[in-house]
Amino acid sequence: MLKSVDEAPLELAVSIREFWSPSEWDNAASIAFLESAWNTFAVDDTRDGAHPCGAELAVIDGTVTTAELSVGYFQINACNFPTWEWQRFYNARHNAGTAHLLFDRAGGNWSPWFFSALELGLL
Repeated sequence: MLKSVDEAPLELAVSIREFWSPSEWDNAASIAFLESAWNTFAVDDTRDGAHPCGAELAVIDGTVTTAELSVGYFQINACNFPTWEWQRFYNARHNAGTAHLLFDRAGGNWSPWFFSALELGLL
């Protein structure tokens, strides 16, 4: 299900082109599509009273999943940025810039989006 950066919403495409090298543009667009269906206001909040940020929820194919507050195009987990105002992840540039930071910290690979990257054959 590889998507082209040219298909992405303009604000997302501009941000992807700003932060990633051209060889990663379509991968970034595809990750964002799988994560949020290119919905800048996508939110996945799996936290509750018994499961705060980081609490184990399940094991899927040997991978532990934890409670999260994931926001925006790349579903940035705001739990990993507790001092940041999570609503800022609705901004395409902030979301993509943070996604690139995570990509860089992972050694230039898509492992922070494990299940999407696996589906796309990027891991």
